[in-house]
Amino acid sequence: MRKKINGVVFSLVLIGFGFCGSISAEVIDRIVAIVNNDIVTWVQLSKETAPYIKNIESSGGYSEEKKNEAVKQINNKILMAMVDRSLTRQEAQKYRIIVSDTEIENALENVKKEKSFSQEDFENALKKEGRTIKGYREDVRKQILQSKLINHAVKSKVIITESEIKKYYDSNAKKYSGQKKYHLRNILMDNEDELKQIRKKLDAKEDFSGLAKKYSLLPNASEGGNLGMFDINNFSENIKEIISGLNKGDYSNVISTTQGFQIFYVENIVLDGNKNYGQAHDEIQDILYSEQVKKKFETWLESLKKNAHIKIML
Repeated sequence: MRKKINGVVFSLVLIGFGFCGSISAEVIDRIVAIVNNDIVTWVQLSKETAPYIKNIESSGGYSEEKKNEAVKQINNKILMAMVDRSLTRQEAQKYRIIVSDTEIENALENVKKEKSFSQEDFENALKKEGRTIKGYREDVRKQILQSKLINHAVKSKVIITESEIKKYYDSNAKKYSGQKKYHLRNILMDNEDELKQIRKKLDAKEDFSGLAKKYSLLPNASEGGNLGMFDINNFSENIKEIISGLNKGDYSNVISTTQGFQIFYVENIVLDGNKNYGQAHDEIQDILYSEQVKKKFETWLESLKKNAHIKIML
Protein backbone atom coordinates (compact mmCIF):
# COMPACT_ATOMS: atom_id res chain seq x y z
CA MET A 1 0.00 0.00 0.00
CA ARG A 2 2.73 2.50 1.03
CA LYS A 3 4.84 1.73 -2.04
CA LYS A 4 1.82 2.20 -4.31
CA ILE A 5 0.86 5.58 -2.86
CA ASN A 6 4.43 6.84 -2.72
CA GLY A 7 4.82 5.94 -6.37
CA VAL A 8 1.70 7.87 -7.27
CA VAL A 9 2.90 10.91 -5.30
CA PHE A 10 6.24 10.79 -7.09
CA SER A 11 4.59 10.66 -10.50
CA LEU A 12 2.31 13.56 -9.58
CA VAL A 13 4.90 16.01 -8.30
CA LEU A 14 7.99 15.47 -10.47
CA ILE A 15 8.41 16.10 -14.18
CA GLY A 16 11.41 16.02 -16.51
CA PHE A 17 15.09 15.26 -16.16
CA GLY A 18 17.69 17.82 -17.33
CA PHE A 19 20.37 16.72 -19.80
CA CYS A 20 23.14 18.04 -17.52
CA GLY A 21 22.36 15.42 -14.87
CA SER A 22 20.33 17.68 -12.54
CA ILE A 23 16.62 17.06 -11.77
CA SER A 24 14.11 19.86 -12.46
CA ALA A 25 11.02 19.55 -10.23
CA GLU A 26 7.68 21.31 -10.61
CA VAL A 27 4.51 20.71 -8.58
CA ILE A 28 1.68 20.01 -11.01
CA ASP A 29 -0.74 18.19 -8.69
CA ARG A 30 -0.98 16.77 -5.21
CA ILE A 31 -3.02 14.30 -3.21
CA VAL A 32 -5.68 15.90 -1.00
CA ALA A 33 -7.28 12.73 0.36
CA ILE A 34 -6.59 8.99 0.66
CA VAL A 35 -9.64 6.71 0.90
CA ASN A 36 -8.49 3.12 1.42
CA ASN A 37 -6.76 2.34 -1.91
CA ASP A 38 -8.16 5.39 -3.69
CA ILE A 39 -6.75 8.90 -3.85
CA VAL A 40 -8.35 12.28 -4.55
CA THR A 41 -6.09 14.83 -6.20
CA TRP A 42 -6.11 18.61 -6.18
CA VAL A 43 -6.87 18.67 -9.91
CA GLN A 44 -9.92 16.41 -9.41
CA LEU A 45 -11.15 18.56 -6.53
CA SER A 46 -10.56 21.82 -8.44
CA LYS A 47 -12.55 20.52 -11.39
CA GLU A 48 -15.61 19.95 -9.16
CA THR A 49 -15.32 23.17 -7.18
CA ALA A 50 -14.62 25.40 -10.21
CA PRO A 51 -18.27 26.44 -10.94
CA TYR A 52 -18.90 27.40 -7.29
CA ILE A 53 -15.63 29.30 -6.92
CA LYS A 54 -16.30 31.08 -10.20
CA ASN A 55 -19.63 32.34 -8.79
CA ILE A 56 -17.89 33.64 -5.67
CA GLU A 57 -15.19 35.42 -7.64
CA SER A 58 -17.69 37.02 -10.03
CA SER A 59 -20.09 38.21 -7.33
CA GLY A 60 -19.58 41.50 -5.53
CA GLY A 61 -19.79 42.16 -1.81
CA TYR A 62 -17.02 39.75 -0.81
CA SER A 63 -13.95 41.06 0.96
CA GLU A 64 -10.75 39.17 0.19
CA GLU A 65 -10.92 37.53 3.63
CA LYS A 66 -14.55 36.44 3.19
CA LYS A 67 -13.84 35.22 -0.33
CA ASN A 68 -10.95 33.05 0.92
CA GLU A 69 -13.11 31.67 3.72
CA ALA A 70 -15.96 30.87 1.30
CA VAL A 71 -13.56 29.08 -1.08
CA LYS A 72 -12.13 27.11 1.84
CA GLN A 73 -15.60 25.99 2.92
CA ILE A 74 -16.50 24.92 -0.62
CA ASN A 75 -13.27 22.96 -1.00
CA ASN A 76 -13.87 21.15 2.30
CA LYS A 77 -17.53 20.41 1.55
CA ILE A 78 -16.88 19.10 -1.97
CA LEU A 79 -13.88 17.06 -0.80
CA MET A 80 -16.01 15.32 1.84
CA ALA A 81 -18.60 14.54 -0.84
CA MET A 82 -15.84 13.08 -3.02
CA VAL A 83 -14.65 10.93 -0.12
CA ASP A 84 -18.22 9.64 0.34
CA ARG A 85 -18.43 8.87 -3.38
CA SER A 86 -15.13 7.04 -3.28
CA LEU A 87 -16.37 4.86 -0.42
CA THR A 88 -19.65 4.09 -2.15
CA ARG A 89 -17.83 3.35 -5.40
CA GLN A 90 -15.59 0.88 -3.59
CA GLU A 91 -18.62 -0.80 -2.06
CA ALA A 92 -20.27 -0.98 -5.48
CA GLN A 93 -17.17 -2.70 -6.86
CA LYS A 94 -17.24 -5.07 -3.90
CA TYR A 95 -20.80 -6.13 -4.73
CA ARG A 96 -20.15 -5.94 -8.50
CA ILE A 97 -22.77 -3.26 -9.03
CA ILE A 98 -22.37 -1.55 -12.39
CA VAL A 99 -24.17 1.08 -14.49
CA SER A 100 -24.61 0.32 -18.18
CA ASP A 101 -24.44 2.85 -21.02
CA THR A 102 -28.08 2.04 -21.77
CA GLU A 103 -29.13 3.09 -18.26
CA ILE A 104 -27.28 6.39 -18.65
CA GLU A 105 -28.83 7.03 -22.07
CA ASN A 106 -32.31 6.29 -20.73
CA ALA A 107 -31.75 8.74 -17.87
CA LEU A 108 -30.62 11.44 -20.29
CA GLU A 109 -33.64 10.85 -22.52
CA ASN A 110 -35.94 11.17 -19.50
CA VAL A 111 -34.37 14.52 -18.58
CA LYS A 112 -34.82 15.81 -22.14
CA LYS A 113 -38.41 14.54 -22.24
CA GLU A 114 -39.32 16.19 -18.91
CA LYS A 115 -37.92 19.54 -20.04
CA SER A 116 -39.10 19.17 -23.67
CA PHE A 117 -35.50 19.61 -24.85
CA SER A 118 -34.10 18.63 -28.22
CA GLN A 119 -30.51 17.37 -28.18
CA GLU A 120 -29.38 20.85 -29.20
CA ASP A 121 -31.45 22.50 -26.45
CA PHE A 122 -29.98 20.07 -23.93
CA GLU A 123 -26.38 20.76 -24.97
CA ASN A 124 -26.96 24.52 -24.96
CA ALA A 125 -28.46 24.36 -21.45
CA LEU A 126 -25.40 22.46 -20.21
CA LYS A 127 -23.08 24.93 -21.94
CA LYS A 128 -24.75 27.84 -20.13
CA GLU A 129 -23.98 26.08 -16.84
CA GLY A 130 -20.38 25.57 -17.90
CA ARG A 131 -20.84 21.80 -18.19
CA THR A 132 -20.15 19.22 -20.90
CA ILE A 133 -22.13 16.20 -22.06
CA LYS A 134 -19.27 13.96 -20.96
CA GLY A 135 -19.23 15.49 -17.48
CA TYR A 136 -23.01 15.32 -17.19
CA ARG A 137 -23.01 11.66 -18.22
CA GLU A 138 -20.47 10.93 -15.51
CA ASP A 139 -22.64 12.73 -12.92
CA VAL A 140 -25.64 10.66 -14.02
CA ARG A 141 -23.59 7.47 -13.79
CA LYS A 142 -22.60 8.34 -10.21
CA GLN A 143 -26.22 9.06 -9.27
CA ILE A 144 -27.49 5.77 -10.71
CA LEU A 145 -24.65 3.86 -9.06
CA GLN A 146 -25.45 5.38 -5.68
CA SER A 147 -29.15 4.66 -6.16
CA LYS A 148 -28.38 1.00 -6.91
CA LEU A 149 -26.08 0.79 -3.91
CA ILE A 150 -28.73 2.31 -1.65
CA ASN A 151 -31.20 -0.24 -2.98
CA HIS A 152 -28.74 -3.06 -2.22
CA ALA A 153 -27.55 -1.91 1.21
CA VAL A 154 -30.46 -0.01 2.69
CA LYS A 155 -33.89 -0.24 1.07
CA SER A 156 -34.53 -3.86 2.02
CA LYS A 157 -34.22 -2.79 5.67
CA VAL A 158 -36.84 -0.03 5.43
CA ILE A 159 -40.34 -0.88 6.67
CA ILE A 160 -43.16 1.67 6.93
CA THR A 161 -46.04 0.69 9.22
CA GLU A 162 -49.67 1.77 8.98
CA SER A 163 -49.42 3.39 12.41
CA GLU A 164 -46.53 5.57 11.19
CA ILE A 165 -48.55 6.65 8.15
CA LYS A 166 -51.60 7.46 10.31
CA LYS A 167 -49.47 9.39 12.80
CA TYR A 168 -48.00 11.50 9.97
CA TYR A 169 -51.48 12.18 8.55
CA ASP A 170 -52.83 13.29 11.93
CA SER A 171 -49.76 15.46 12.59
CA ASN A 172 -50.19 17.17 9.21
CA ALA A 173 -53.97 17.56 9.30
CA LYS A 174 -53.78 21.16 8.12
CA LYS A 175 -51.77 20.13 5.04
CA TYR A 176 -54.35 17.53 4.00
CA SER A 177 -57.47 19.47 4.99
CA GLY A 178 -57.03 21.53 1.84
CA GLN A 179 -56.96 25.25 1.19
CA LYS A 180 -60.20 27.16 1.57
CA LYS A 181 -61.10 29.06 -1.59
CA TYR A 182 -64.01 31.40 -2.26
CA HIS A 183 -65.93 31.77 -5.52
CA LEU A 184 -66.85 35.47 -5.43
CA ARG A 185 -69.06 37.95 -7.24
CA ASN A 186 -69.09 41.70 -6.68
CA ILE A 187 -70.91 44.91 -7.47
CA LEU A 188 -68.93 48.15 -7.65
CA MET A 189 -70.37 51.68 -7.71
CA ASP A 190 -68.90 55.12 -7.16
CA ASN A 191 -71.80 56.28 -4.96
CA GLU A 192 -72.08 54.76 -1.49
CA ASP A 193 -75.74 55.69 -0.91
CA GLU A 194 -76.83 54.19 -4.25
CA LEU A 195 -75.00 50.96 -3.43
CA LYS A 196 -76.72 50.84 -0.04
CA GLN A 197 -80.02 50.90 -1.92
CA ILE A 198 -78.80 47.93 -3.99
CA ARG A 199 -78.03 46.08 -0.76
CA LYS A 200 -81.65 46.63 0.34
CA LYS A 201 -82.73 44.93 -2.90
CA LEU A 202 -80.49 41.98 -1.94
CA ASP A 203 -82.14 41.90 1.49
CA ALA A 204 -85.44 41.69 -0.39
CA LYS A 205 -84.12 38.48 -2.06
CA GLU A 206 -83.37 39.99 -5.48
CA ASP A 207 -80.79 38.05 -7.51
CA PHE A 208 -77.19 39.25 -6.98
CA SER A 209 -76.12 38.34 -10.51
CA GLY A 210 -79.00 40.29 -12.05
CA LEU A 211 -78.29 43.36 -9.93
CA ALA A 212 -74.58 43.21 -10.83
CA LYS A 213 -75.42 43.13 -14.54
CA LYS A 214 -77.68 46.16 -14.15
CA TYR A 215 -75.72 48.39 -11.78
CA SER A 216 -72.05 47.39 -11.44
CA LEU A 217 -69.47 49.63 -13.13
CA LEU A 218 -66.90 46.85 -13.61
CA PRO A 219 -66.24 44.97 -16.91
CA ASN A 220 -67.39 41.73 -15.25
CA ALA A 221 -70.91 43.18 -14.83
CA SER A 222 -72.01 41.36 -17.99
CA GLU A 223 -71.05 38.11 -16.24
CA GLY A 224 -73.15 38.91 -13.18
CA GLY A 225 -70.14 40.32 -11.31
CA ASN A 226 -68.31 37.00 -11.48
CA LEU A 227 -64.76 37.29 -10.07
CA GLY A 228 -63.84 33.60 -9.99
CA MET A 229 -62.15 31.47 -7.33
CA PHE A 230 -59.85 33.11 -4.80
CA ASP A 231 -57.59 32.35 -1.87
CA ILE A 232 -58.62 35.36 0.21
CA ASN A 233 -55.27 35.39 2.02
CA ASN A 234 -54.07 37.43 -0.95
CA PHE A 235 -56.62 40.16 -0.19
CA SER A 236 -56.16 43.19 2.05
CA GLU A 237 -56.67 42.51 5.77
CA ASN A 238 -59.95 44.45 5.82
CA ILE A 239 -61.57 42.59 2.91
CA LYS A 240 -60.13 39.24 4.05
CA GLU A 241 -61.66 39.70 7.50
CA ILE A 242 -65.07 40.58 6.04
CA ILE A 243 -65.22 37.73 3.50
CA SER A 244 -63.92 35.10 5.95
CA GLY A 245 -66.97 35.80 8.09
CA LEU A 246 -69.37 34.98 5.23
CA ASN A 247 -70.89 31.62 4.35
CA LYS A 248 -72.00 30.32 0.97
CA GLY A 249 -74.85 32.54 -0.33
CA ASP A 250 -73.97 35.45 1.99
CA TYR A 251 -73.08 38.97 0.86
CA SER A 252 -71.14 41.72 2.60
CA ASN A 253 -72.08 45.20 3.73
CA VAL A 254 -71.00 48.09 1.52
CA ILE A 255 -67.19 48.28 1.65
CA SER A 256 -65.07 51.30 0.78
CA THR A 257 -62.12 50.22 -1.41
CA THR A 258 -59.51 51.96 -3.55
CA GLN A 259 -61.64 51.23 -6.64
CA GLY A 260 -64.89 52.53 -5.18
CA PHE A 261 -67.71 51.10 -3.05
CA GLN A 262 -68.29 47.36 -3.30
CA ILE A 263 -70.49 44.50 -2.14
CA PHE A 264 -69.02 40.97 -2.28
CA TYR A 265 -71.15 37.85 -2.68
CA VAL A 266 -69.95 34.32 -1.83
CA GLU A 267 -71.11 32.02 -4.61
CA ASN A 268 -69.34 28.96 -3.16
CA ILE A 269 -66.62 27.84 -0.73
CA VAL A 270 -64.44 24.84 -1.59
CA LEU A 271 -61.47 23.05 -0.07
CA ASP A 272 -58.85 22.83 -2.81
CA GLY A 273 -56.42 19.92 -2.37
CA ASN A 274 -58.41 18.25 0.40
CA LYS A 275 -57.34 14.62 0.90
CA ASN A 276 -58.78 12.03 3.25
CA TYR A 277 -56.55 9.36 4.80
CA GLY A 278 -57.09 6.91 1.96
CA GLN A 279 -56.24 9.50 -0.70
CA ALA A 280 -53.12 10.65 1.15
CA HIS A 281 -51.92 7.16 2.15
CA ASP A 282 -49.53 6.40 -0.74
CA GLU A 283 -48.10 9.92 -0.79
CA ILE A 284 -47.31 9.74 2.93
CA GLN A 285 -45.82 6.26 2.53
CA ASP A 286 -43.44 7.62 -0.14
CA ILE A 287 -42.47 10.58 2.08
CA LEU A 288 -41.72 8.37 5.09
CA TYR A 289 -39.94 5.81 2.92
CA SER A 290 -37.62 8.47 1.45
CA GLU A 291 -36.90 9.90 4.89
CA GLN A 292 -35.99 6.49 6.33
CA VAL A 293 -33.87 5.54 3.31
CA LYS A 294 -31.92 8.78 3.69
CA LYS A 295 -31.35 8.23 7.43
CA LYS A 296 -30.32 4.60 7.03
CA PHE A 297 -27.99 5.45 4.15
CA GLU A 298 -26.30 8.16 6.21
CA THR A 299 -25.89 5.70 9.12
CA TRP A 300 -24.52 3.06 6.75
CA LEU A 301 -22.11 5.56 5.21
CA GLU A 302 -20.87 6.60 8.65
CA SER A 303 -20.16 2.95 9.48
CA LEU A 304 -18.15 2.67 6.26
CA LYS A 305 -16.11 5.71 7.26
CA LYS A 306 -15.34 4.28 10.70
CA ASN A 307 -13.95 1.11 9.16
CA ALA A 308 -12.09 2.84 6.31
CA HIS A 309 -8.59 4.30 6.11
CA ILE A 310 -9.25 7.96 5.36
CA LYS A 311 -6.61 10.67 5.42
CA ILE A 312 -7.41 14.28 4.52
CA MET A 313 -4.45 16.39 3.34
CA LEU A 314 -6.16 19.55 2.09
